[in-house]
Amino acid sequence: MEKKPLDYSDFGLLKEKLIDIYNKNEFIIVDLSSKRKKLKNIKCKIVGIYDRFLCVTSVINNYEENFTITYIDILTKSVTILELKDAVNES
Repeated sequence: MEKKPLDYSDFGLLKEKLIDIYNKNEFIIVDLSSKRKKLKNIKCKIVGIYDRFLCVTSVINNYEENFTITYIDILTKSVTILELKDAVNES
């Protein structure tokens, strides 16, 4: 099975979709799977959207946690944003 190389023009498209989502509602639902944490259906507030990543904040177990989500994490599916799935299905 051949892996498709990441195209950096995907970052621009992803950023546009994230800005559209932010303009509609600044909250997103995130699934995160890493070696340290596995989180499902976490409501996060978008704090900032940048060229290669976005910053979010969320309350988990009564503690506020700040996350940086890179676009590579989204494209490689180690982080899933529910609203992005919906935006892709609309396109």
